[in-house]
Amino acid sequence: MTAFHLLTGEYPPQAGGVSDYCAQVAEGLAAAGHRVHVWCPGAEGDPAESGVEIHRRPGLFSPRGLRQLGAALDAAETPRRLLLQYAPNALGMRGLNLPACLWLLARARRDDVRVMFHEPYLYFGWRRPQRNILAAVQRLMAVCLLGASRRVYVSSATWERYLSPFMWLGPRQLMWLPVPSTVPAVADDAAVAERRKRLTAGARELVGHFGTYGDHIRPLVERCFATVGATRPETRFVCLGRNSRAFVDRLVARHPDLSERVVAADGLSADDVSTHLQACDVVVQPFAEGVTTRRTSLMASLINGRPTVTTDGPLTEGLWREEPGVALVPIDSGAALAERVASLLDDAETRDALGHAGQALYSRRFALEHVVRHLIDQPENPLPVT
Repeated sequence: MTAFHLLTGEYPPQAGGVSDYCAQVAEGLAAAGHRVHVWCPGAEGDPAESGVEIHRRPGLFSPRGLRQLGAALDAAETPRRLLLQYAPNALGMRGLNLPACLWLLARARRDDVRVMFHEPYLYFGWRRPQRNILAAVQRLMAVCLLGASRRVYVSSATWERYLSPFMWLGPRQLMWLPVPSTVPAVADDAAVAERRKRLTAGARELVGHFGTYGDHIRPLVERCFATVGATRPETRFVCLGRNSRAFVDRLVARHPDLSERVVAADGLSADDVSTHLQACDVVVQPFAEGVTTRRTSLMASLINGRPTVTTDGPLTEGLWREEPGVALVPIDSGAALAERVASLLDDAETRDALGHAGQALYSRRFALEHVVRHLIDQPENPLPVT
């Protein structure tokens, strides 16, 4: 049986979406009976967790670290499948680690190399011209990784048009690989009821958001909460995830009328995030360039059956328009997000139907079992990018 070697720039306990995703994939492959090794930067040590052998090496993607990694792989059992979890900055060297990509290209002569593109490369632009050098080098990195890969996985079908022009070393098939939720669906009605009672403080409605409150998303959430709050005094709000306290402090400073109506809850366990989400009537998950299949914060809402309002933008895949599961609003309409939230709060039947549809979509498309099947080349319904 093929041994899987997952190469990643981050792995738990390090925080991050790729970290959590990689742990899920590794454990899913191990549960399916495969030998799984994870190679990641960190203090030396080779503990085994959930059937996964974890190899932490300082400077893993440095020239010295890659020589040591190559020697360790050569000594490992064959056949070997190398799966790189790739985002440009994950390899270190401030996103300029072309040598690591060349190393993987050379490694393809010995092993079955595959790359999962979580992100392709930086965009060119003139607001910060110095970043154009970084954008150019990252395109060369993509050329090498595409050339090295026997199969290329992408977290979003949108990445096809970004990667296809850089298949200079020969055509490759791109396959969409689902990104499952890193938050489970906890079945604990008592805990959900307790969360709702505390968060609503006797009010009638609860609207939530789960994320990290980055610069591009924060203004969308703020405007939505402020608009809904101004017209619906019985609505309370909960902000989940890292940086939520800073976001709430800023929100209340700009909108004092929300001071007793919005709560921050960061530092929660994954199980607690689940019960907090389930306590919400509606969850708002806007994205500045549109929702895509790589957004784990959205997946957390879907797996927990929450009616979810999100945005349709230039990166949004057709799946979101073709299959029921979320309420889509145009990203260029600032008022649309709040209007859709309000309409769902007023319509319990539609709200419940949307929550069930989202949960069914998650089970059908995004569950971990689909990821594992595709990685072991046994998909029931292959999902090539076309």
